[in-house]
Amino acid sequence: MKYPKLFAPGKIGNLTIKNRIVMCALAMGVSDEKQCIGEDFMAYLMERAKGGVGMIVLENTRVDDEHGVAAPKQASLARDEQIAPMAKAVEALHAQDVKVFAQLHHPGRETFMNINGNEPLWSSGSKPCGVCQQETHEMTTAEVETVIAKFIAAAVRAQKAGLDGVELHGAHGYLISQFLSPYTNQRTDRFGGSFEGRLEFVKEIIEGIQKECGKEFPIGIRLTVDELLAPNGVTEYLQLPDGVRICQELEKLGLVYINVSNGIYESFNSLSEPTTYEQGCRTPLIRAVKDAVKIPVIAVNMIKEPWFAEKMLEDGLVDFVGLGRAVVADPEWVKKAYEGREEEINRCISCTFCFETLVSDAIPDKNPVKCAVNPRAGRECKYPCYLKDGAGRTVVVVGAGVGGLEAARVLGERGFHVVVLEKTGAVGGQINIGDKPPRKEKMDWIVEYELSQLKKLDVTILVNREATPECIASYKPYAVILATGAVPVKPRSIPGVELENAVTFEDVLCDRKPLYGKNVTVIGSGATGLETAEFLCERGNQVTIVEMLGKIGDGVYVQTYLDCMDRLSKYDITYKPATKLLEIKKGCAVLQDEKSGNTEEYPADYVVLAMGVHPENPLEEPCKKLCGHVSVIGDAKQVGRIETAVRAGFEAAYELK
Repeated sequence: MKYPKLFAPGKIGNLTIKNRIVMCALAMGVSDEKQCIGEDFMAYLMERAKGGVGMIVLENTRVDDEHGVAAPKQASLARDEQIAPMAKAVEALHAQDVKVFAQLHHPGRETFMNINGNEPLWSSGSKPCGVCQQETHEMTTAEVETVIAKFIAAAVRAQKAGLDGVELHGAHGYLISQFLSPYTNQRTDRFGGSFEGRLEFVKEIIEGIQKECGKEFPIGIRLTVDELLAPNGVTEYLQLPDGVRICQELEKLGLVYINVSNGIYESFNSLSEPTTYEQGCRTPLIRAVKDAVKIPVIAVNMIKEPWFAEKMLEDGLVDFVGLGRAVVADPEWVKKAYEGREEEINRCISCTFCFETLVSDAIPDKNPVKCAVNPRAGRECKYPCYLKDGAGRTVVVVGAGVGGLEAARVLGERGFHVVVLEKTGAVGGQINIGDKPPRKEKMDWIVEYELSQLKKLDVTILVNREATPECIASYKPYAVILATGAVPVKPRSIPGVELENAVTFEDVLCDRKPLYGKNVTVIGSGATGLETAEFLCERGNQVTIVEMLGKIGDGVYVQTYLDCMDRLSKYDITYKPATKLLEIKKGCAVLQDEKSGNTEEYPADYVVLAMGVHPENPLEEPCKKLCGHVSVIGDAKQVGRIETAVRAGFEAAYELK
């Protein structure tokens, strides 16, 4: 076996787990209206169980309906009516030889008042979360005792439902974490003050569960061992030495494992790492815990590939590896690793779109969380197994970007004869630009996955093939899917845009215009502009970023923004917000201050336009004359991101009649 340690059985408390792979909790927003595991949640879980994981920790499971709501469709064990649906789910998962824990959760200050009765949020102190920015109430001693009782009651319901154990969510700045940290706990009652006082909240929860459920009922904990707040200018917060000491005290209390994590919402990129972070980025913190305790240690550690999971076990870093986003992206990650089909794994590219849609979709109760590379995630009931009804009918896909490749994959699964026409010499489309900035190599993974699948399905990809109407017609297609992408914006309205020193971000990133040691002005501070600026800085250029809006990075998703700005802070960059490009001249850019109206000729060897892209769709009308099924997808229809392109390709192919 290629990964002997990964697939060796292991012990957690009195339980034997069939392998060393734990599916860690990740909120998806797929519970039903009563916060029970209904059809949608069950389908999501069963795909991962059948995919081979040894143990599943259910998503953050509510213990308090009144003051502890993280999302409307969040799993819950706050009410007795939730026991029976939970028991049904556990029975089905046990049939797949999977152990199941519920992660007992209270968000404390890290949630929103509008889903908690429009009342101030309960916490260990009155300090609001710097991200959620909600009015926060320091719980009275009696209120703390009430919440402790709710944790215990939820554990009792978990035991009645047949769950194998519970995991306390003591990580990421949620309520247990808030009590453990001197940053959020300055209480003067028995639940604060000293290290022992800050530990008292979780201690009483553990002792209460042991009393009601018996000491043999397994309890683990997901724990932030370092809040990593130093970059925020915070000096008093939970740091690793105390984090390790907490682990040792919890071991004495009888916990059966430590699931090591780090960070809180105010250091969010440390707990939900973006694509620029490497596998193993948490290793030093995990090692400190592993060296200090004897009970099993679980950790996610940005694991994306089986070889790295095996290495963590070989190195004695962990006893079990935790997979979160990895099995959202590919529910068969474990099965493929076991069978030696690693090249077929749809690897998570760490784009953080799942967390973005947790906030934008799941918490407002609009839709489940979305995965950029797996459109079926959380929608397994909506998109069950593919109908094998293609019957060899020919579909021409124009464009081999990720949208076109995904459409071709699904069509191939359905039994269509698929021909992909790509006008350039390479597949990947916009990925071939997006992967060029520093530490963006994971973007290539989605292309590699698609190609592995298309090879299995014997799908024809023709590169350097211009898709003229005549060329498309020669295939006598039943349907045509147009994934012709987009091209960079280069406004003709700007005088001088045709000059040699006026280039696009694509010209720069693809080395059509290599720039080294130059004075470069980048126009636009969206994600593309910021990443292009870093690319230029790494090549020794002096960079200025010009943005017409009043704030640099306005509209960029917060995790991407923080990640980009943190890395750009290492360079001497000039930022010019509220500034408009009026004209490009040889040796300068004519800029106007939007507030004062003053203009200046700003020295620039080159002006790089990072003003976005616009759709390229010249074939829709001609193709409508060729067949009755024509779909325009991805950037060719509306400029978006990887997720929108992949989803559009999937849906166009899945829904083709």
